Amino acid sequence: MSATSSPSASSRPMPWREDPAEPPRGPSAGPGPTPAEPPSAASIPPLRKAAIVLVSLEQSVSSQMLAHLDQEAVEAVTWEIARMDRVDPEEQAVVLEEFLGMGLRRLCFVFEDVLRMGDAEIRAAFHSEDAEAWALALAGSAPPLRAKVLGALNASAALVLQRHLEGLGPFRLSDTEVAQVEVAERIRILYDQGAIDLPDPSGREEVLV
Repeated sequence: MSATSSPSASSRPMPWREDPAEPPRGPSAGPGPTPAEPPSAASIPPLRKAAIVLVSLEQSVSSQMLAHLDQEAVEAVTWEIARMDRVDPEEQAVVLEEFLGMGLRRLCFVFEDVLRMGDAEIRAAFHSEDAEAWALALAGSAPPLRAKVLGALNASAALVLQRHLEGLGPFRLSDTEVAQVEVAERIRILYDQGAIDLPDPSGREEVLV
């Protein structure tokens, strides 16, 4: 046989065989990728949260919310909306639940809820220049609420408030009600700014019905 005859068996390419030591390949090669965990509110950037809320609300409501922001914030959230290709339904649900919870806390908060605030929150909410309004508001409230506020404040702030309480002359009930609304709104503003937290409005969801 000449040298140009068909190659010998030893020179033919051998068919591929799996190495017994290697794991099997193909569709049966073990479980697929681990399912992604559902998003948490803490893992979502604040700017994306704002964008998700705005695209989830009616356009008229979103426009009203944007009207309360400064130009820089409007541009930032508008750009975030423009670059969002889609919103995962689970992510949207988490954001809207947090937004609703925050809204309920603000909506339901009244002056009497100071009794359920932590001492640190009360200290952050009280300012000496507002002591007169606090004194008038507390004058028309129950004794446990007055004791709660005075006990939460540091010594110097408590002394300032106590002096204003003792210096109050005759007052009308309507005056103390106005003061309570005023102090409650100041506390809500601090909450909006992220300076303090408000107590959970448990049991008050019926106000929205």
